[in-house]
Amino acid sequence: MPVDLTSPMESGERVSLEFPEAGTCVAVVASRRSPHVSLQLLDPLPDADIGQGSALDLFMPRNEGIFYWPCSLSSPPARGRAEVELLGPAVFVQRRTSHRLNAKLEAQVRRVHSARRGKQHPMAVLDLSRGGMKLEGPFQLSTGDTLEVEVELGAPVQLACRAVMAYPTSEGNWAAHLCFLDGQRESTEVVGTYIAEQIKSLPL
Repeated sequence: MPVDLTSPMESGERVSLEFPEAGTCVAVVASRRSPHVSLQLLDPLPDADIGQGSALDLFMPRNEGIFYWPCSLSSPPARGRAEVELLGPAVFVQRRTSHRLNAKLEAQVRRVHSARRGKQHPMAVLDLSRGGMKLEGPFQLSTGDTLEVEVELGAPVQLACRAVMAYPTSEGNWAAHLCFLDGQRESTEVVGTYIAEQIKSLPL
């Protein structure tokens, strides 16, 4: 199915806002007059010094993947509303299309905001591919989160990831589908080697 990369954002779309070194919140698009977008905030903004001109990333999930835009706040947030200015075109991160290997591996996961790294939380890796993984556990994740995942794949490996989709499960946990970020060749080669070895050991 083709993906519309030109104008994917419309009124009523649910989006996630990430402020470097501050945190995230969820909002709904109220209106768009390119390059300005008016937002209805569903969460309070992170408890930090955020005002006009503050930098942020705006994320919007789709079935095919996730769009994100670099932005800045056009005016100070007030009465549950905020307006942002899009500073560039949408960047699209596609969901994984490669073969997924079922797994049940223990992992430690933390959020990363710019150079700030959060506390580690235990999660389980339920499947793994050359492009990403699925996590599940008690740590609440949001679509668009930048994450650092530490997992044992024959050798300890640390992977930088983006949450393409995150949602609560019926068991009260959180699940997230992650894609690996570019620029970590050695780590993704460890993933590829692990997957190849596991496939070889599967019964014919």
